[in-house]
Amino acid sequence: MEGRLSTRYKTGEMYDYLKGALSQVPWARVIWFSYGVPRHSFLSWLVLLDRCPTRDRLNRWGLNVDPLCLLCNTVAETRNHLFFECSFSASVWSTIAHRCQLQALTSWEDTLCQLQALPRNRDSLRLTLLGFQATVYWLWNERNTRLHQQLFKSPETIISTIDKQLRNKLQSFRHANPRASSAMMQLWFLHS
Repeated sequence: MEGRLSTRYKTGEMYDYLKGALSQVPWARVIWFSYGVPRHSFLSWLVLLDRCPTRDRLNRWGLNVDPLCLLCNTVAETRNHLFFECSFSASVWSTIAHRCQLQALTSWEDTLCQLQALPRNRDSLRLTLLGFQATVYWLWNERNTRLHQQLFKSPETIISTIDKQLRNKLQSFRHANPRASSAMMQLWFLHS
């Protein structure tokens, strides 16, 4: 590789050589972080890139679907509306953001900039990112449940689901990292 002969093949070095040097996008730490829930991170990544099949995108693809938001049924469903201009999603996000000691902004771009600018206090940052990604995940889940199963939950029920999941997540690493688990649990209960 690069004019050098080697007696050992190293997969990692070959991978780095083939992919080339890539700069990290500014939002990477908002999506990919330690202790994150993989399915939440993946969905947040799709939402960030505006790749989820929202109704406005389905209409642009030529599908004849009702454009109204499945959560509030008043405005056209777009990524920006779902996260967090919609009154339903804004009520969920404002509660979770408050618990994470964050100002609840209703603009997707403003929320993303706010998360990127968070101080690097690991415990507070991780808790906030866990809360943000769980909110994105469960709002998208509620949207799909309404679409495919015609089952409707209240914002309070979704907040309760997020609360339980975050508690379980924080407890899940109490043996591996008791200090971080305890610190994040205290932060979570501080504004409950």
